[in-house]
Amino acid sequence: MSIILKNNIFLLLSVSMIIAKDSPNNLHSYWVQSSKAIIMDESNQLILGSAAIAALGATQIDMKVNDYVHLSDPISHFGDEMGGNWGHWILWSSIVTSSKIKKDSNKKFMSKIQYSTLAMVSNGLITVGMKRAFGRERPNGSCCDSFPSGHTSHSFTMASIANELYGKNIGLISYGLATLVAVSRMNDNKLYLSDVIFGAGLGTAVGRALSKNYQKFEETNIQIRLSSQMALKISIPIN
Repeated sequence: MSIILKNNIFLLLSVSMIIAKDSPNNLHSYWVQSSKAIIMDESNQLILGSAAIAALGATQIDMKVNDYVHLSDPISHFGDEMGGNWGHWILWSSIVTSSKIKKDSNKKFMSKIQYSTLAMVSNGLITVGMKRAFGRERPNGSCCDSFPSGHTSHSFTMASIANELYGKNIGLISYGLATLVAVSRMNDNKLYLSDVIFGAGLGTAVGRALSKNYQKFEETNIQIRLSSQMALKISIPIN
């Protein structure tokens, strides 16, 4: 397992523990429901199944594809850093900035931080577990955590989050950057095509699962606020 992936998971777990103290929602329930949705949601099953089949097929051409991938050093370095060190900081900074611009309540702001962090934590844990289970050697000969791509799954999870929070236009840009991350890993001869294909499917599925539950919790919060307001009005005594 790469040092960057270890550090990222430690960072994300640390942040999740911090937000758990001030979380406006039931953190455990939210995470459990979302984890189930990663596998149980029919759309996710289609995404993961298609990614698995595509990755299996790609193993037949893995060795050849990397020879045809050529990026300039600055672009490759940018993609590598975006998927490893920069992505989550940029995402969190965008949440802070957009929440201030929109004048979101502290509860809504914390809900966004909770949602984004748990999505990345979930993806990181699943990716690490799969890397250890498969133990695939990298194309550059280093051992043994090639499948699935952690940089790619992390980037596609963040793209799903951006799509949920900011809409399709920003989502498309984010998915484009995630694709650049995947290509940069092949360019650096650190991953095979099959690694990044399944990583993309995994990250997308995890991001979508957490997005759906985020929507549900947001709708629940709105209903609770409306009910509280109605109850307050009704409870005001009439003299």
